[in-house]
Amino acid sequence: MIAVASLLMGLAFGGTFDVYVSPMKFVNRATNETITINHESDAPLYYSSMYAASAKMSNGRGGYERAVKPRAFGEDTIKYAYPDCNYRRDPLDCSIQNGHYYVETIVTFNDDQMIMRAILYNKEGVIIHTASRSDEMIINWIKQQEVTVIESEGKGGKQTLTHYGKEELPLKWEIPYRLLQAHVQQAVMGLWVGIKVD
Repeated sequence: MIAVASLLMGLAFGGTFDVYVSPMKFVNRATNETITINHESDAPLYYSSMYAASAKMSNGRGGYERAVKPRAFGEDTIKYAYPDCNYRRDPLDCSIQNGHYYVETIVTFNDDQMIMRAILYNKEGVIIHTASRSDEMIINWIKQQEVTVIESEGKGGKQTLTHYGKEELPLKWEIPYRLLQAHVQQAVMGLWVGIKVD
């Protein structure tokens, strides 16, 4: 009987919230024109819809419980729930006006590394949590030098003569960084797991 009552209390106090997840933005600071990054821009929306339920909300008894069915909206679906604001122009301002959460995802890349940040804003437009993932370019230098090894065997035993010839400039081998689906998933999951929302 007590278990049933506590279950019903949990359902009665289980909270939900709305969140707008804007498409991923890319900031290119690379001077090397061969470096490019692209990815599905709606991936943060998909992962937010999966992991937003991991957020904790007040249960009304001094504790926190997982959110019950939070609603995640993207650029194409927000107009059906909140039609009176232009989310494409100013998503943070619209989120504040309509009293819901906002997730912004920015991928910044330069010649050396890629940083992906997911930022969660509360209903007042204050950053309450961030998560990030990064990947770096790997540079290997391959030494170029002519080496001649001469082995001879005579009365005195076996002799080895090593001759180092002219050394050339080393070869630079670059392994570029990549933005993987796992980077997006881990950053968005890190944004939602364990966060306490109002």
